[in-house]
Amino acid sequence: MRYPASVLAMFLILAAAPARAGDVATLADCTAKVFGEINRTKKWSGKAPAGCPASIAVEKRTDGVLVTAWVIRSAEGGWVRTAFSGAMGYGEIARKKELAKAGRDIVARARHLERCLDSINTVNDPLDCRDRATKSYSAGEESGVENDRIVWLDDNGRHAVLEYAFGNTESTPSPPTDLFNGQPLPPNMIIDLRVNR
Repeated sequence: MRYPASVLAMFLILAAAPARAGDVATLADCTAKVFGEINRTKKWSGKAPAGCPASIAVEKRTDGVLVTAWVIRSAEGGWVRTAFSGAMGYGEIARKKELAKAGRDIVARARHLERCLDSINTVNDPLDCRDRATKSYSAGEESGVENDRIVWLDDNGRHAVLEYAFGNTESTPSPPTDLFNGQPLPPNMIIDLRVNR
């Protein structure tokens, strides 16, 4: 009798799980604000920008900075995590015009990914996006099911990745570690934006 109950619970989570309208746009806006903060202060404060309801992680890469923003919401019988990760080159962050253009590109790519995710959730069609889905099961003291879908554009453009996960394994899921490649920067880390001109 446990199996049908867990299937019913996952159905209820899935029914309540579609990404809230605006979550993806809000996350993309949060990443753009973080890049703007780095432009102004030349460092990562370790705090989400004003008006940003997301958790934030910043990583330095060889050619730029990657920012990941995510929100975790309660759903009937479980949780839903929506995360967005975007990148900018050091030269883009350093120059105001390029920063603004790159910020618009990040928001546009996030909207595109959101359309693909909506199509996946309604008719299981990723449109022109690429996606990877995983499902994991936990047994023992903490039992349940976790579903994780990552969506990206395979167009050789800017790094922009959307993650949508839901489950009933625990009340507070972990951050979206699949979107991190390295270690997130600690607060007040200086970021050198010098570029060859």
